[in-house]
Amino acid sequence: MKKVIIIITSVVVGLFILIRIPINLESNAYYYATHMPHKSKQYPFVSLLNGHYLPNNYVPGYKAQNLNSSVREQDIMWVSKRNLERKGDLIRLTRYSITYELNENDSWPKEYKIYFKENGIYNGENKSKNMPSYSEKLTLSNLNNIQNEIKQNTPKPKVNLQWIWNVWFKIHY
Repeated sequence: MKKVIIIITSVVVGLFILIRIPINLESNAYYYATHMPHKSKQYPFVSLLNGHYLPNNYVPGYKAQNLNSSVREQDIMWVSKRNLERKGDLIRLTRYSITYELNENDSWPKEYKIYFKENGIYNGENKSKNMPSYSEKLTLSNLNNIQNEIKQNTPKPKVNLQWIWNVWFKIHY
């Protein structure tokens, strides 16, 4: 009788642990993405902006906005900030790019844009004519600042599964 109770208890505890692993990885995704080893031009947290909600308190000074109005669809997050160097300028980070825009009463805003691959690796840039020389530096410094803010402001998981996240990220992305 004792063996049966031990076996049932072991199975229940094992199932509970197996169920909690994906929940832990999902709820602490930004923590794991900002604490994983990565290449110098890789920003793993960027790949999470589609599908993972980013609370505003993770990026103080920036506005985190979910573009989906439906609760049933996955989150599509944008991070933005206005009035960086000039009045009306805008930095906007999405899953696919980070853009620095100047609105100077033209029909089309001038912009400097950095594109990302699916795994968050820097994948080239595009620059409008007459963009200021500081636009690239400003864009990259804001990207690094957003990453550092997320790294500092995400709560540490109760059970750290960083090694599982690192393996999963390499397989998935």
